[in-house]
Amino acid sequence: MTSLIDIVVVNFNTLSLLKECLYSIRAYTPQPHQIVVVDNGSTDGSSQLLQELHWPNLKLIANAENRGYAKACNQGIQSGEAEYVLLLNSDVQMQPGWLDPLLVCLQTDPKIAVVGPKLVDRRGRLTGAGIVGSYANHWPRALLEVDVPGKYDEVEDCISVCGAAYLMRRSVLPVLGLLDENYFFYFEETDYSFRVHQAGYRVVFCPHSRLIHLLGQSCKDHQLLRRYFEDSQAYFRKKWATLLAPSTQPTASCEQTRGNET
Repeated sequence: MTSLIDIVVVNFNTLSLLKECLYSIRAYTPQPHQIVVVDNGSTDGSSQLLQELHWPNLKLIANAENRGYAKACNQGIQSGEAEYVLLLNSDVQMQPGWLDPLLVCLQTDPKIAVVGPKLVDRRGRLTGAGIVGSYANHWPRALLEVDVPGKYDEVEDCISVCGAAYLMRRSVLPVLGLLDENYFFYFEETDYSFRVHQAGYRVVFCPHSRLIHLLGQSCKDHQLLRRYFEDSQAYFRKKWATLLAPSTQPTASCEQTRGNET
């Protein structure tokens, strides 16, 4: 059966999170799909788990070393052929009926290149409700605010959506290309969303799909994460200097919530 969507999960030593993520996909994704796990040299038994599952729609790409998030995502994207591609963090858990609202949103306008769901943690706090503002000054809206009925419940265009669950239309890849592999970790989806806008396409937040996002549960090396962040931020600022010129302190994407993929 031809897959409708390729779900790409980059993993680095997140065995327990990965297992929960994969089983949630299996439970709540009745549509034809392929799961591609790109493992960045994990040493926690992740590859063994994947080899033992024997799911016909599960593919493992095992890297010998940590190649970074963007490179691993690109490996996963290029390994599939489905009409849609979801970049998914291993700390995200699917919920019933999660995919249809996103597909309906994409199908309303061929100019929508990327769509993202509403993300909440286990305490019901928002971790993804669209990245808003301007190119020069943008931020993750309502980060860690309690989600209540009527709060950010409308479909709307945004600067970006959270990279923890980033659904792309494959047909735009020949125009937009893949993720910029100069980013090892952080800023990849913000960069891509900027490219979406510059090419005349749209990035849309679709709250009718709601997923659980556990936030940085696995990586506790904050010094290492800070180095990744600063390196990626420096490259991002240089690359987009013209758009960022009005601001000296751009806040990019939902970077505060990242930390599980490398």
